Amino acid sequence: MSVTFSPSSSPITSDEEYLSPLEDPIDLTYKGRQALRLPENQLSIIETHFRAPPSFQVPLNDQVAVEGQNISLTVCVLGQPKPIIYWLRNREPVKSDSRHYVLEGENGRFHLNIVAVQRADSGMYTCKAINEYGTKQCDGKLEVK
Repeated sequence: MSVTFSPSSSPITSDEEYLSPLEDPIDLTYKGRQALRLPENQLSIIETHFRAPPSFQVPLNDQVAVEGQNISLTVCVLGQPKPIIYWLRNREPVKSDSRHYVLEGENGRFHLNIVAVQRADSGMYTCKAINEYGTKQCDGKLEVK
């Protein structure tokens, strides 16, 4: 998106004395660059980062695994600022150990990896994403046979 301002541009005016606050929340998730032509005919690029609550682009899916198999529960979550991610199994935090570990990938991807999955790993998994603008979560069932 490009926006050009020139010295001959008219100012924006309003007959209102003030602007009232929004009654409903608004989702501003645009992230991009805007080109501005300055009066000195210089071109500047301004990075625009709107604040946004977490949103899952790819939620958890139910999975069936065979005992002993390595698995990865994956989500893609965006938000600004970047959300903090929590993993739970049956509403209890998943503790990192030699078989359970979390990796952060690119573009908002997060993976809960389980090495040599066991029947005791079966259950309802929840990925919870939190930032200062909100909290979102998604669930997926893992069944180990």
